Amino acid sequence: MNRLIDVAVSHHRRVLLLVFLATLPFLWFYAHQSFRNHINEFFDADDPDIAYYTTFQEVFGNDEVMAVVFRDTDIFTPENLSFIRDLTDLMERHAGVQRVLSLTNAEVAVGDGDTVSFDPVLPDGAVTSEVAEASRGMALSHEILTGQVISADGTTTCLLVELLPFDSNEEKGKAIRSLQAAADSVSGGRHLRYSGGPCVEVEINALTRRDNMLFTPVTFLIIMVIVYLMLRNAALSLLGQVNILIIVLWGVGLLVMCGEVVNTVTVVIAPVLLAISIADSIHILSHYRTLYNRNGRNHRAAVREAARNLWRPCLFTSLTTGMGYLSFVTTTVRPVKIVGVFTAVGVMIAFFMSVFVLPAFLMACRAAVEKRHGDRSPLGKGGQDPLIGMLTRLGHWVVARSGVVVLVFVVAAAGVGYGMNRLRFDTDFAAYLKDGNRVKKDIRFVEGNIRGTVPVEMVIEAVGPESDFTHPESMKVLSEVADEVMAHMAGQYTHVFSAADYFAEIHGAFTDGEVGEGALPGSRLDLLDYYELADPEVLERILSPDYRMARISFASKFGPNASAEKVRAFAEARVGQILGSNYRYRFTGLSSLYNTMDKNLKISQVRSFGTAFVLIFVMMFFVCKSPLLALLSMVPNLFPICTTLGIMGWVGIPLDTSTIMIASVTIGIAVDDTIHFITWFRRNCEAGLCTREALVKTFGDTGKPIVMTSVVLCTAYFVFMTGSVKPVIAFGALAGLSMFFALLGDLLILPALIYLIKPALCRDEAQGDAPGRCV
Repeated sequence: MNRLIDVAVSHHRRVLLLVFLATLPFLWFYAHQSFRNHINEFFDADDPDIAYYTTFQEVFGNDEVMAVVFRDTDIFTPENLSFIRDLTDLMERHAGVQRVLSLTNAEVAVGDGDTVSFDPVLPDGAVTSEVAEASRGMALSHEILTGQVISADGTTTCLLVELLPFDSNEEKGKAIRSLQAAADSVSGGRHLRYSGGPCVEVEINALTRRDNMLFTPVTFLIIMVIVYLMLRNAALSLLGQVNILIIVLWGVGLLVMCGEVVNTVTVVIAPVLLAISIADSIHILSHYRTLYNRNGRNHRAAVREAARNLWRPCLFTSLTTGMGYLSFVTTTVRPVKIVGVFTAVGVMIAFFMSVFVLPAFLMACRAAVEKRHGDRSPLGKGGQDPLIGMLTRLGHWVVARSGVVVLVFVVAAAGVGYGMNRLRFDTDFAAYLKDGNRVKKDIRFVEGNIRGTVPVEMVIEAVGPESDFTHPESMKVLSEVADEVMAHMAGQYTHVFSAADYFAEIHGAFTDGEVGEGALPGSRLDLLDYYELADPEVLERILSPDYRMARISFASKFGPNASAEKVRAFAEARVGQILGSNYRYRFTGLSSLYNTMDKNLKISQVRSFGTAFVLIFVMMFFVCKSPLLALLSMVPNLFPICTTLGIMGWVGIPLDTSTIMIASVTIGIAVDDTIHFITWFRRNCEAGLCTREALVKTFGDTGKPIVMTSVVLCTAYFVFMTGSVKPVIAFGALAGLSMFFALLGDLLILPALIYLIKPALCRDEAQGDAPGRCV
């Protein structure tokens, strides 16, 4: 490694030329990022739930529905009904729309002697007051339409726009925005509201794009300011920024090159790489400056020795950080895996750039760097850096009060543990939006005035042809399941529709309502006759071609996954009893996938953190070369994780697709400063110092770059708080907070534990000196 560093210093122009040429293709890919937040992106392609959902869509059609809603004192006026008709026609002709259901194209079954016809709620022709009143009576008396396309009080109507499948979020976003613009252009002053999963997905996608454009430049500027204030050398600060800019271009460019997309989870990769990759640069630049002033301003020697002295701890810090992120490959949430893999790769790119390319930059810009060395020196009276002096005094204080520090830590751990017990998991995508967001306000309006817009799909499958859905008994089973689920989920589920409802409507029309509302035919011959009368387009949406699979569609309000767990638990306890051995059931659709993601998050938390902990502990053993010191080093790195998770539990912040990464990210990054602290502590012990002296000197040797990197990391993560999506905001706030706690762990808890336990490294233990002799 030292030989490669010497080559980079001696042939710096060639090194920089190669790096420049290698950066060009990554720059091209960086500029061609794509954005996608569809639920499918959160699962592996071979995931069984995604596979079943795909099969469901192939059998029954796409279940992505957009709701267009408006409210008036009376929907059933000639003017409003004419507008709904025009809007329905407009949307049916619009690109990307498969079908539309509204008041003006809905049909109801009407008995006519020994046959049944399907009459439109609003007939063709002019809409007069008489026609409007007839439509009112027909719609409000129809159980299926009420609560689906018209509210019970007749003041709110909903157009359900079923979309075609789209290949990309960009195409879906353009189609939905075009639909909204077309609807608004003919609204005549009516306030239209748009709701449904596709609207939420497109909105989150747009916000992700906005955040991606904001986070990286803001983080870059903040890091540049902080590094300059710490180093007080514009040239050194600029070189550090150029170095991390290349790292981000390579890291994100590689992501795009591999065909990956940016979403609410992977959007953190670029700014996180900026924050992480500056750490090695800060240590090398800070050490270079110290060596330059110490060895008679010999630039080449200072560059060379800085890289030689620090490549080993930088390698270990890169490996531990990379392992922290690489542990995400054990998760079952695909975007988290992507963050883990590509951030880990980016971290190793950062090591290469910092140890080999940064010295080449320093050599190429020698004149500018040396010219700025005397400008605005950070040194105070007596030629000592004030920050180093303050950290040295802190070291004396910690050593003198090590017992108090550890006691406070133990007491705090009790409160943290209680908070951790209150942690919960949640993947409510609508809750990701801020309360003032237009889409979120529209969702709440629609849910409060007419219906839920989250589809919950339940498929009942007959195990044999003798129990398929051409038998009345099967229809009755379908009806009983739907009724019991609706009763159990009252308040959350607002509407249900299945083949049983459809054939009950036909049966009621055929018998003129004599058998009672919701009654089903008792004869298989009657049911088969109804199949002949039914609309084929309706049948293909609710039954499979072989009549072995029946779809029950529930309309749910957006909400936490506790509701999905509630219905699943009820289904296991009750639905199985209703179905018996002749049928089996399965939930699918977006709601089901969100619930599956919730379970995956719980598994991911345990797998990723457990993997990261084991790998990092093994790495720390090689760094510390002492089992006891390695064990002690893990305490200050668990401290920020447990404290942050405890705060989440106390405050009520859930673990979701973004915050789930905090534990593994924190331990992977926090251990970096621990490695630098222990590396310098060991060197001071090997130089003959006792534990007290070695600890205090370590504060002066590496305390400043530790503080610098911690400040940079805290601030960089806090940039995420300017984001537009709640999980990203929470991730930024919590990750920044965890970096602060990591700093406290490294500068307070770690030295206090080392001084109290005194692992056999320094001469006071090796030679049997009494601690009191070491002053």
